[in-house]
Amino acid sequence: MRKIMVLIFVFVMSLLTFAKSITGKVVKVADGDTVTIKTDKNEKVRIRFWGIDAPEKSQEYGIKSLDVLKKKIDGKTVEVEIKDKDHYGRVVGVVYYQGENINLYMLKTGNVWQYKQFSKNNIEFTKAEEEAKKAKLGLWKESNPTPPWVYRRENRKK
Repeated sequence: MRKIMVLIFVFVMSLLTFAKSITGKVVKVADGDTVTIKTDKNEKVRIRFWGIDAPEKSQEYGIKSLDVLKKKIDGKTVEVEIKDKDHYGRVVGVVYYQGENINLYMLKTGNVWQYKQFSKNNIEFTKAEEEAKKAKLGLWKESNPTPPWVYRRENRKK
């Protein structure tokens, strides 16, 4: 049974490599930048949002970020513009709901950081984060919130 599951996973991932976008219903919101969708072929695909990084659930504001994303798209049908696959095998992409860029929405509402390592040339993302900071929206209400990549690095050492 395990071999069959591995083969199915490899097959699905190879199909996704050639696809430019996929559509599915959000069946799980893991945190503010990761969801699982179920396609019309009944395949579950884990999606990591491109260009943003949400606070970890154990981090300050992590649950709030998750809740905002959950309220916005949980149970909804989304389209994912595939950008890449990460080292965990997740599809990395831009998520759209009814034409709205949800990655950008999470930035505009101050619920995530721009992940500049991957999206430094995205002027729209940079502007959205700067405006959320100025307006002190979401996590920017704090004077100096800890970015998730710093939080993960510090907690790996412990």
